[in-house]
Amino acid sequence: MLAMLKRPYPLVDHNGVLGHLSTDDVDAIGADLSLRGYHVFMQRLSDDLCDRLLEFALAAPCARRQMDGEATTESAAARYPREKPDAVLYDFREQDLINNGLIQNLMADRSIIAVAQNYLSAQPIVDVVAMWWSAASELPDKQAAQYWHFDMDRIKWLKFFVYLTDVGPENGPHSFVEGSHRRGGISKSLLQKGYSRLTDEEVSANYSPDKFIEFTAPRGTVIAEDTRGLHKGKHVTKRDRLVLQLQFSNSLFGGDYPKCTIRNPSSPQLVEMMANYPRLYSHYT
Repeated sequence: MLAMLKRPYPLVDHNGVLGHLSTDDVDAIGADLSLRGYHVFMQRLSDDLCDRLLEFALAAPCARRQMDGEATTESAAARYPREKPDAVLYDFREQDLINNGLIQNLMADRSIIAVAQNYLSAQPIVDVVAMWWSAASELPDKQAAQYWHFDMDRIKWLKFFVYLTDVGPENGPHSFVEGSHRRGGISKSLLQKGYSRLTDEEVSANYSPDKFIEFTAPRGTVIAEDTRGLHKGKHVTKRDRLVLQLQFSNSLFGGDYPKCTIRNPSSPQLVEMMANYPRLYSHYT
């Protein structure tokens, strides 16, 4: 019904940080997402953009996320203590992210929007912008999403994960079970456990080894993923990892997120897109 009522925007072009994408390119990416549940883009963000976002992430306040076994406490926002982190994960405030001009450019990027729209088959809405540091730890942490899980906040959505630091096997690569996003892709034995965190042993018992994908890649790499499928961030054992995430959904029905507002956008590209495609940014206006 959403595909019928909210027909895709007639975008003028599909050019942006993911490359100069033709309509055939976008269709092929959509087919890959439908089949496997993820797509890794050949085109990466520029070194300059990665440097500038890293600079922001080292200066902007972020909140220490509660770890497994800790009492619930309020965490005051402060700069990420990169030399001596005392938690597994540090979150940036979404309000700060959506009012950063560099991130606004990505929110308005036509190549990203074209891929999201193709997969959703409807006008997309950008409804989650997140960025976090993952620090090294001895064991994975459930609060930091380092156990297998699936998302279920909207009707349909697509997430874009952007690596802003190099990610090797020891830096907490994002991981996904190929094909688990499809109807019937998660076994009944796992679904019966409810919306819970799952161990490696529980998930490995239900899928062949070739279905487990670990995304090791240089900084600037962009991964699109349907997180209805099983996924996790593997825990970091050396150094740290910085990830930016953009989510596009076909509707705002579902999860209740704190309200954030785009205030006086500094990105001319975003100003133009907000004027032409208001539904796309309705979550932040």
